[in-house]
Amino acid sequence: MRVELKQTKRRLASRRRFLQRMGAVSLLAPLKPSAFAAPPTDGGISKTEALKAFEPRGWKPHTLRQGDGKEGWIVRSAEIQFHHYSDGTTPVHPMPGQGIWPFGVAQMDNGEVALLASWDASHDQSHGNQAPCRDFESPVACEKPMIAFSRDGGKTWTDFQRIRGGEGRPVMLTYLGKGNLRFLSDRVMPILQYFSSDYGRTWESSPFQLTSAGQTFMPCDGNTWVDRDARGIATRIGEIGYVYPGEPSVGMLRWSEDGGRTWGKEIIPSQWRWQENYGGKTYTRATSEGSLVRAANGWLVAALRTTPHPLLLALENGGLDGAGISISKDNGATWSRVKILFEAGRHHAHFLRQTNGDLVMTYIVRQDVQNGKLASYRRGCEAVVSHDHGQTWDVARRYILDEFAYSNGLPLSTATGHLFSTLLDDGHILTCYGQYPSKGACLIRWKPASS
Repeated sequence: MRVELKQTKRRLASRRRFLQRMGAVSLLAPLKPSAFAAPPTDGGISKTEALKAFEPRGWKPHTLRQGDGKEGWIVRSAEIQFHHYSDGTTPVHPMPGQGIWPFGVAQMDNGEVALLASWDASHDQSHGNQAPCRDFESPVACEKPMIAFSRDGGKTWTDFQRIRGGEGRPVMLTYLGKGNLRFLSDRVMPILQYFSSDYGRTWESSPFQLTSAGQTFMPCDGNTWVDRDARGIATRIGEIGYVYPGEPSVGMLRWSEDGGRTWGKEIIPSQWRWQENYGGKTYTRATSEGSLVRAANGWLVAALRTTPHPLLLALENGGLDGAGISISKDNGATWSRVKILFEAGRHHAHFLRQTNGDLVMTYIVRQDVQNGKLASYRRGCEAVVSHDHGQTWDVARRYILDEFAYSNGLPLSTATGHLFSTLLDDGHILTCYGQYPSKGACLIRWKPASS
């Protein structure tokens, strides 16, 4: 009893000292400036002034996760922001339709960064709206190409402006050097390629060249590879595409030596289509879209969107496509068999080669599929790194750049769109991707731990 009484007295004494200190603090607190202290005013604070504290633009602190190789995670710092369409004063949001979907971002040699996106205020395609945006044969699309610029590495951006006369999605953005940019139209026929020689301020278009057999060379949600001279100007461009229509798809590669104006005969690697046995039947697996990079040792590495595993074919859902790697050691003449990195739900890969020679591949997480089943509601975008010119990719140490849980009650609902990355002048990577619920361009500024 005496011990308990002494302990009680000590707790009460400790509490009295705490309250005394708090009392002293409360007496002194009014003498210190407060973050919420009202400034002198005779008319009160307007709503416009108050909203300045909630300015959505500019980098905000962000955390990403990196696998530790032992089924655990390491938390790393990054930055994030969203850029929406605006009329110049207030965001036009919330709204019907899809809003802004980002499709390309590029660091240019004038210090600016260009951001391409599609804009649609009428149709929400994220949940399977079919018409008229799904009409590939139309010369007019509900999606319109938009562009914005940043002069401070993506911290602040101009408002999105429509590219005059443009239709459809602006895919395969390529910076060719000295103010020259190029992209392709998607979701519209005929496919056009757009060129700018003044850092994206004005554009002109021309028809995109058909294949040697007269078929449509479908553009990809990926990236070209550009061989450059000592001045950084493009000397040769390699681009992956596929034939439309066709089932299964036929993946191919072709080259241009005049900045994308004309293209040579396409290469159709036999290794990009293969037979696979499953459940007593033989299925043809194939590739469609893809991204291309030249490794530091000269090899060409392709990240290819693969058709779904036979288990998932009956679902007929492109969000279940996977991703694989193929390598050419003879400048594209022959290719290795496709090495599957992700069987399903992860694709739209984009390649970057860092100054230390590492290859970084960013990609979308449309469905978190593992072992043929939906493993979680998680959506977002991720990245993997190769330290050996694309031969191996450390998936166990992959980066989760952004993630969010989503379900609208449908088993194959889509909540993430497309992805693109660029290497900034300061060594950071700027990744943009379509986070559908936000109806805006999600931008992440980050750096791999190895760089």
